[in-house]
Amino acid sequence: MNLLVISTISCALEYIVPIFIKYAATRFYTVTKHDLELRKDLINLKQEMTGINIVDEFSKYAKLQRKYNKIDGILKEKANQCLSSRMKIQLFASYGFRLLNGFLMLVLSYFYKNTPVIVFPKGMLWPIQNLLSWPCYVAQEDSISFLMWIIIARLVVSTCKKVDVT
Repeated sequence: MNLLVISTISCALEYIVPIFIKYAATRFYTVTKHDLELRKDLINLKQEMTGINIVDEFSKYAKLQRKYNKIDGILKEKANQCLSSRMKIQLFASYGFRLLNGFLMLVLSYFYKNTPVIVFPKGMLWPIQNLLSWPCYVAQEDSISFLMWIIIARLVVSTCKKVDVT
């Protein structure tokens, strides 16, 4: 029973953990006070520029435009850096979890390849009992082997992903 629970949870976490990592990474990289001040300055400069007649006060308008472009460049650079580092952390954490989960599945597959995960009453899995108990050499009919259970659980999680996305 423990093998059933561990393998099912492991397959479900394959779907849940990347969502949690993405959420945590976006919460970790929030907008700072300095960025908010720069955005307010940008809005103020834009309002000042709209109130100035370009033809009559070109030098003042050009000075404001350069200041606006400088602040806008700084904001874009910070946003790109934040996005880049957030994506790096998301990829590192997601693939790190997948690597550990894959290693866990390999270890469990090695140790429990001949162990049935579920044993049903005789005749319950009649047409496909040999397929579902395939790598198990135990003479238990109507059982689901660890390998087949992992395949079934991953198919269910994959189907749930497709249903959730659409």
